Amino acid sequence: MFTAVYATSTHKPGTNKPSTSSKSNPNMRTGYTQRAQNRAANRRGQGRQGSVKKIDYPHPKALEVCFKLDEKSIKEGVEEGEASADPFTIELKMYLEMKGFPHKIHIVDPEKGKNLPEWFRKNNWDGVLPMTKYDKEQYKLGSAETMMALEKKFCVPSMSSGGMGAGRFRGKTVKNLTLSLLKSVRPYDDTNPDWKDLVLEFKELDQYLVQCHGREGDYMKSKKFSLWDIRMVPALYNLVTIANYFKPGFALPDEVPHLRSYLQHAFEDPVFKKFCPTVRKIVRYYEPKLNVRIVLPDDVV
Repeated sequence: MFTAVYATSTHKPGTNKPSTSSKSNPNMRTGYTQRAQNRAANRRGQGRQGSVKKIDYPHPKALEVCFKLDEKSIKEGVEEGEASADPFTIELKMYLEMKGFPHKIHIVDPEKGKNLPEWFRKNNWDGVLPMTKYDKEQYKLGSAETMMALEKKFCVPSMSSGGMGAGRFRGKTVKNLTLSLLKSVRPYDDTNPDWKDLVLEFKELDQYLVQCHGREGDYMKSKKFSLWDIRMVPALYNLVTIANYFKPGFALPDEVPHLRSYLQHAFEDPVFKKFCPTVRKIVRYYEPKLNVRIVLPDDVV
């Protein structure tokens, strides 16, 4: 039984919107035609290419990736939907983008057996996602295993693993703490053990950023994501987004100024913004986990 939660938004849509009329833009009709042709090609089974640019450094051959389907993204007349807002999906997309590896994407639903490649059926009985296949018979389950394996074998372009002590933090920890907090009915204060656990994690993250500030590869210095950043930022973004809509009044505590500054920079990074899920997709991802239905205003994308 779902409980409906109505979320409010303070967003005010802008009034100075660019014209969407094909008469005012003669190139727009051509763009519509091209996009329609691309969608038709995908429906004929040619698949989605995550990257088509040519690269001149060693890279995995015939790299294919399976991401979990967001069921509500499927519309009438469309055979293949969009990937979900799972943080592990976002982090693997960011990694492949930064490495520049050409790859083919499959959007799958193991529970219903939708769009599953034969190699997925034979090598992934538990339906672990994301899953990758490359170099003929190399299979990896999960984003962390995939990134570690590819980074070890294909170290160009090089990516930092993060500062000393980065291994202590995992996006999965933040994800689990988020679910515990949202399921709690207590307020955001010291009487709530879930909130205390999350604040403790925030403080340790803040101390880690202070410790590694200025080290080579650190995001705050180089403005380039490390592997640690890729694994943390999607989970933290989902936390901030869903907490704001599910429990209005959520905010990062004042005791973590470095984490606040870090997230302001990280959320504006071009690579993250390219794959950043919409609010609606994040809400859809958490609804079944929280056993609620969150009703968002029409102006929330």
